[in-house]
Order: sequence, then C-alpha cells, then structure tokens
Amino acid sequence: MQEHDFVRISYSGKIKETGQALDSNENVPVVIGANWVIKGVDEALREMNVGEKRTVEIPSEKAFGERNPDFIKLVPENEFKKHGTTPYPGMTINADNLVGRVLTVSGGRVRVDFNHPLAGKALVYSIEVQQKIENIEDKIKAIAEFYLRAKPENIKIKIHEKELELETSHMMNVLYKKKIADDVMNFLKFERVKFSEIFEKIKE
Repeated sequence: MQEHDFVRISYSGKIKETGQALDSNENVPVVIGANWVIKGVDEALREMNVGEKRTVEIPSEKAFGERNPDFIKLVPENEFKKHGTTPYPGMTINADNLVGRVLTVSGGRVRVDFNHPLAGKALVYSIEVQQKIENIEDKIKAIAEFYLRAKPENIKIKIHEKELELETSHMMNVLYKKKIADDVMNFLKFERVKFSEIFEKIKE
C-alpha cells in the first residue's frame, strides 16, 4: 500500500498483557497515512497486499502513547458539587474537552487521570486487507462513511469538474462537514465541496 491509498479492512484488537478484547470491525474504509487508525496499524497496512492477513504487535508509543504523570490532576471536590455530582472512584468525567477517570476521593480533593485508558499498553491487532478502493465515487463515499458512519448507499454524489456535492438524508455535524471537505480536497484534489441535507415526507 502507498500513501493515501484507499482500502477496506477488517480488524480486531486486544491488550497484549491481559488478552482483553478491544474493538473489532469488518469492511471499514481506511486511507493510508490519514490518521484514521493508530500509527502501528497504519504502518502494518503499508507493508500488506490485498487479501493478506497479518497479526501485529503494536508498542504503546505507536498505539495510544505512554502514560503521562502530568495528566493526573487534583480537582477540588467542590467543583463536582457545583455541577450537582458526587465523585467516586471509577467515575468518568468530561472537562475542557478531555475525558478523565476518577482515581481517588479524599480530604475534599479528587484525583483524576486524564490519560487515555489504553496509554502505556502494548496491543495486538489482527488485520485483513479486503480490497483496494479505486473508483473516485467509492473513495468519496468512503470518506463520508468514515466520519458519518453512514452506509455508502445513503450518500448521493454529484461531481461538477473540481466541485463536489454530497447529499444525505440526515443532519451532519458541522465539524464532520469540515473534516470531510478537508479530506476530499487533500486526497482527491477537489477545490470546492458542498453539502445538501434532504428531508422528505414519509409516505403513508
């Protein structure tokens, strides 16, 4: 596989140390070098061919990074009470666009770990490259599918030279619109992207 090749893969992952199963998926689109998958999986895909299966061990620095002690914070318990919540060990919180897990509650202070839950862990992934996506419309649908989790058949495409129009039957988050537009322009060399959200009356 080469940089910015479009492929469809199946994969399953587990934590090396414990064997605990992580995510698994089938027939998902991936663009090589687009950071759609963790670095270790991306590097493995570059060395694979269509139809090939491979099991790879991924060190933590090529997965979710090393654990950083600076990401463990002490938060006054009063901050939780201001929001009507009572902290407890194991509780998941969102603060400043970060997800953290409460470690301890003691003496009016709450110790929160904002490291990724898989930080510092080596992973093992089984990967299969199912196909290489060649058609331009299929590539566009793959990008939209990745961000919207929408089935390709629910995405309509209109191409006018260097302009692309995407039509879907559901509301799209503005952040995802931006990501889709950026990827379409960067990987497929379009100069303009337009989105249409179509709502139709349900027939009785």
